[in-house]
Amino acid sequence: MPSPQNVRRLILTAAITSITIAGSLYGAGIKTTEEIAQTQKQRQEATFDEQMKALQGMRSNLTARKGLIETQIRELEEKIQKKKEMKASDNQNQPGGGQ
Repeated sequence: MPSPQNVRRLILTAAITSITIAGSLYGAGIKTTEEIAQTQKQRQEATFDEQMKALQGMRSNLTARKGLIETQIRELEEKIQKKKEMKASDNQNQPGGGQ
């Protein structure tokens, strides 16, 4: 059986650790909330030119993404078509499959 001194030390260590973790999570939550509020305030106070610049930046990012996605769709459609052609040619090469 562990000595009472060791049990007390273990309990205090666990308590301090849990308090530290809880404090860290609470502090991080407060910081995140403040950052969100600050970002919203900056958006509200932004001039028309700043808002326009931000929107143009978003638009260029979306346009770039659109191009990437369209390329991926095109490549996928080509792969599907090739698989269909290979399956059709395999069926014709099998005995009785060509008729």
